[in-house]
Amino acid sequence: MKPSAIIALINVGCVLCFFLRPATSETERSPGKLLKAEIVSPRNGQTVQGKISIQANVNHPEEVNFLDFYIQEPGAKDRYGWKSYSPPYMWGGDGQKLDTTLFDDGPASAVAFFNPKDRRSPMSENRVHFIIDNGKPKVKILSPKDSAAVSGSVLIRVDANDSKGIHKDAGIVAVYIYVDGGLFQKFMGTPYQTVLSICLLAPGLHSIRAVAEDTEGLINADNVMINVAPEASGLGIKNR
Repeated sequence: MKPSAIIALINVGCVLCFFLRPATSETERSPGKLLKAEIVSPRNGQTVQGKISIQANVNHPEEVNFLDFYIQEPGAKDRYGWKSYSPPYMWGGDGQKLDTTLFDDGPASAVAFFNPKDRRSPMSENRVHFIIDNGKPKVKILSPKDSAAVSGSVLIRVDANDSKGIHKDAGIVAVYIYVDGGLFQKFMGTPYQTVLSICLLAPGLHSIRAVAEDTEGLINADNVMINVAPEASGLGIKNR
């Protein structure tokens, strides 16, 4: 084949390739904006107390459907979710705050997921870890032990202390003992101990809860379960 004919075939092939190639969309030619969400309050590693704001910023809010917040309290999984659909992105809504006194003192975290309008864009997240420290009292049921089998009379002994006050001098003002949810005894001072007569309880499991209250009105609690055998109960019926 003559060189001129080969060149003509190559030119025809190039023209066909140009017309037959798939159209490129504007989105494909121009990749979407890189979205970034950042929690700005609280700061990572910050120690907090009282009511706090949980707030996040997004670099391109026009590209976002909503931000999904989750709060993780000490010793628990992510919970207390909230969707925020427009700036300012805040957990609970504009101007709302999280009352950390409802949680135990200790490590907590907040996470924000942003949901992009372009479904092909990846979802991203930002998490911060912070410390809740409201100076809550510490309380521990020393006796009986959790899940103990009991009979006769049981000594309930509680250790409670309040070593740190945030706004007032530290100190315990009262310790409350609850049996199956009902107030059994209140202590205004040490020692925090009393005797529970098992014969007044039905056979089966029963809860004992100790609640300590400090000078700032903050409370903390500890719980144990006890098991009353049928022969140890004076009621002779099973719990339902």
